[in-house]
Amino acid sequence: MDKEREMITTNEAAEILKVKPSTIHKYVKQGELKPVYEDNWHIDNTKLFYKEDVEELKQKKGKPGITTGEASKLLGLHTATIFQYIQQGLLAAEKKLYKGREFYFISPEELERFKSYYEEQKRNEGKDFYDKDKNYAWYQEFLSPEDKDSNFLLLNEELQPYLQSQNGEQIPYDEIEKAGYKPVKKIPDIGYKTQKGFAKFQFTESQEFYRTMGLFYSTLGPKNIKVFLDKENKITVEVKPILIKDDIPGYIFSLLEESLIEGDISKRLEGVFIDSDLEVLAIAIPSELKRKIKEDAAKSKNTIEELVISILRDKYGRL
Repeated sequence: MDKEREMITTNEAAEILKVKPSTIHKYVKQGELKPVYEDNWHIDNTKLFYKEDVEELKQKKGKPGITTGEASKLLGLHTATIFQYIQQGLLAAEKKLYKGREFYFISPEELERFKSYYEEQKRNEGKDFYDKDKNYAWYQEFLSPEDKDSNFLLLNEELQPYLQSQNGEQIPYDEIEKAGYKPVKKIPDIGYKTQKGFAKFQFTESQEFYRTMGLFYSTLGPKNIKVFLDKENKITVEVKPILIKDDIPGYIFSLLEESLIEGDISKRLEGVFIDSDLEVLAIAIPSELKRKIKEDAAKSKNTIEELVISILRDKYGRL
């Protein structure tokens, strides 16, 4: 024990924090305030606390919310990842002045909501949308034994795939081949595209969406596509930049335009061009700073570009 540090009683701590002594007991139980002695009560049935610890808690309680640094610890994520979620609009936060500087603050209720969403999202992301062995993918179109189409590989509430047949029958995933159903098109094995960034779309389930996924699979292959689900049954699809030279039906192009949330889509003479909204910004930085950025990117499981973009968006916002 450090004898130089000033100690105060429970009542004195309550006075500093402007709360009842019973609230101090709650802070101890919740781990927000640590007493000097962990075992028993001391000095007239009171616990003792370091005054500086109480003052630090007072500062925390005076904050207008949870900081991104605190949120990163509570969620087990890197701060840069927290910034990304804020900029993507997935985590609500407000910039407020605190101690002469502007910080992002998150309400406890919002952090709790996001925690549930994030855990659900991670479970969804953990479900691979493409089965390499079978060459099957979510929302893929299949032909029935009678060569009729419009049979699609969908997901049930537990995110388990099944085939929804044209006549309303739900065929278990492992029985699709036995029942005589075959993919309308085989999904090609296309290598990873090196173009920067992704175009991002958000869809709801429909026949038009299923056929749009078929277009993505045939032109990009699964390596250049990401698929995510959320509790509101929204489907987010990210695709690498591509020039689609196929003749795209008007209803699919309209759906792509309506569903685009990040990136760009345009008609060209050669076809339809889907692009990310990234532009090159070439700068030279000190080697030590680059090393630090690489380390932080690795810790947050982001690319260097993704990390730097999240930092810049924190500074300038989503323009």
